[in-house]
Amino acid sequence: MASIKIGLEVHGYLHMDNKAKLFCDCKVDAAQPNEGICPICTGMPGSKPMAANKDAVGKIISIAGMLDCRINTRLLFQRKHYDWPDMPTGYQRTMSGSYSVPVGERGMFLGIGIADVHLEEDPAKWDPETGLVDYNRSGFPLVEIVTNPDFTSPQLVREWLKKLVTTLSYINAIDAGAGIKSDVNVSVAPDFNRVEIKNVNSFKSIIQAIEYEVRRQEQQVKGGNKIPQETRAWNDSAGVTVFMRKKEQAADYMFIPDPDLPVIILQDSEVSSIISGLPERPAQKIERYIRQLKIDRTDAEILSSEIYLAEKFEKVVAKKIDPVLAARWFRRELLRVLNYSKKELHEIEADEHHLAQLLRLVEKKKITDEVAKRLLEKLVEKPFDVEKHVQSSGLTAVSDAATLTKLCRQALEKNKKAVEDYKSGNGKALNFIVGKIMAETKGKANPQELAKLLKKLVK
Repeated sequence: MASIKIGLEVHGYLHMDNKAKLFCDCKVDAAQPNEGICPICTGMPGSKPMAANKDAVGKIISIAGMLDCRINTRLLFQRKHYDWPDMPTGYQRTMSGSYSVPVGERGMFLGIGIADVHLEEDPAKWDPETGLVDYNRSGFPLVEIVTNPDFTSPQLVREWLKKLVTTLSYINAIDAGAGIKSDVNVSVAPDFNRVEIKNVNSFKSIIQAIEYEVRRQEQQVKGGNKIPQETRAWNDSAGVTVFMRKKEQAADYMFIPDPDLPVIILQDSEVSSIISGLPERPAQKIERYIRQLKIDRTDAEILSSEIYLAEKFEKVVAKKIDPVLAARWFRRELLRVLNYSKKELHEIEADEHHLAQLLRLVEKKKITDEVAKRLLEKLVEKPFDVEKHVQSSGLTAVSDAATLTKLCRQALEKNKKAVEDYKSGNGKALNFIVGKIMAETKGKANPQELAKLLKKLVK
């Protein structure tokens, strides 16, 4: 593969508490076409935009902070002119362009430079085949994250995007239901002329578009052709990029500061308050778990994949539970039970106190893993005092040597065929006997201890 450069312009719909559009009070969750509109977001003559949604500005500052950007305190909206049916005013209000001052700039996220993070309004939804336009989406607050062309492979893009979405989920920045889309810039040696692929709408399509475009450009170069700077579209069904137009320059959009929107002046104290309130990034959390808590990297990555899961884990560990044990149970058993129950962690009533009770009994070997798994399933349905339940229900682990020996001798006597099979070299026959004892004790005996004891007795 030739030397390649890839840059992204990632767009996402902001998740905001007030659910309003960027320059009017129309709500962003209208159901029927053209139900959530007004003269402002449909560009009616004489209509003037309201001041920019304060929640949107705050959210965009948080995003820039999570990406370690320098935050500007003087923000300017511009008009980006183009003549398409999806933009009734004839221009898009954006913080990008010739005279722009982005919210955040010169950032860095997982080794990839962040050129800028800015705010803009979404166009309407236009169907070129029918000519129908739905203005519900017109004016939605959008974040655009522009990277430097630092990616060198589609695989790197895939992993980076996944971690970006995880990181932004920590501040509930992006509307998860709407997903993200991206313009993708791809260029190959020797000329590195930039080809932009517009509006690619899914992780899978972003990667496929990059892979196809790299192959296409490499073939052009091998044939002695130069790669022109142009804009292309991704045809998802055909799996190819297709020519749209020659690449526009900034001058083609005739950027001008929007005279209807005053410059936004942010106070240093306001910015500092937002930045200081940001959570620890997932990448930092992973390294801290590995370094301080001695957790396996895979466990650390899964625990850090969702802030609520990470917070619950840390609260349990704070109750003097072994972090390695807690990580193993959270990753394997808790997530298994939640998946089976079709529940999210924030939906269950059991808190860190109940989970710590359970794991402390496991840690002290007061209950077996089998009993603990059953109790965890019950906890997900309804919280209860685990210690009292174990005591009152007689679920304490059978651990004294005399009782275990008696149980093993009885099982060997009842399952002579399995004993002969084991002596003949069938190791699984011993597991059969262990299973019988586990059933008899309702899971209260440790299967590893039973196996060791049975091996001694069989000899």
